[in-house]
Amino acid sequence: MGRRITRRFEVRLVALMLIVMTVAGCATLPPAQPARDLKAIAGKWAGTLQLRDGRTLPATMTITEDGTWESRVPGLDNPGPQFVGSITIVDGQYRSTSDTTGRTATVTLHEGGGKRLLRAVNYDGRSTADFQPAQ
Repeated sequence: MGRRITRRFEVRLVALMLIVMTVAGCATLPPAQPARDLKAIAGKWAGTLQLRDGRTLPATMTITEDGTWESRVPGLDNPGPQFVGSITIVDGQYRSTSDTTGRTATVTLHEGGGKRLLRAVNYDGRSTADFQPAQ
């Protein structure tokens, strides 16, 4: 009798975990969009910068239609808080280079369900930034 209850509990626990993982997976990012045109990401964006040391700081980014960008991270004092650079399209991906730091990143536009998110991941692993269109 005790084994049957334990087994039933395990089955229910696994089922609950699968449901939670499915819901969490659906609540993450909209689908990534292929990089076809810099105009698709042009505009003002606001979000957060997550640093490797665990800090999360507010950040803004403005991207022009020619791919030049300016970003501000008020919580940084070295080398920021202002950064400038450019984005190009390479092999179907947005690639960003900072003129301020020399660092490079992959930028991905996620769009779907009425949501847009721009994610920038530095190649050196020092930071990740998530932006949404600024209001």
